[in-house]
Amino acid sequence: MRLIVTGANGAGKSHLAARLGALRPDIPVISFDALKLNRNWAQRPRADIETDLKQAIAAKAWILEGGPSLLPQALKHADAVTWLDPPERLRAWRLLARPWQNRRKTRPELPEGNDDWPAEQYKFALRSLLAKRKFKRGISESLGNVKGLTLWHCRTQAQIDTAVKAWLEAAAKHP
Repeated sequence: MRLIVTGANGAGKSHLAARLGALRPDIPVISFDALKLNRNWAQRPRADIETDLKQAIAAKAWILEGGPSLLPQALKHADAVTWLDPPERLRAWRLLARPWQNRRKTRPELPEGNDDWPAEQYKFALRSLLAKRKFKRGISESLGNVKGLTLWHCRTQAQIDTAVKAWLEAAAKHP
């Protein structure tokens, strides 16, 4: 089973992917940010990112979490997509709280050496919140072009819980 967990920054992608990975430890969780970043938030060369993503999605099973930029290359290999699309106030709260929760630490889904610093993270968060229409449009357009894909578009926790249950049932049928 190959699942993409996508959405805008602060949507809860990493959290959900970790939850799914804990429920099915036999299915590897891949963070797109881990493929994209070196230390100190420096982006790796585009060709290296694409090569590593291509190699990762060639596997039989995975949970791939990341923003809409991974969709063009990964969608054609996926069985299902969970699009996390929470209310903007929830995203804003998460983006506000996250740098303080992880201050001077690297989040588990990132390569070592990418510590959160509130001032820098708030600049990024503001850009992300202002780009909400761009995120939604990009995801919607990418998903609209793919046929035969299971899609869970989740705006609430109840919808996420329903998607998790459905994914676990589907993954059990395709070991």
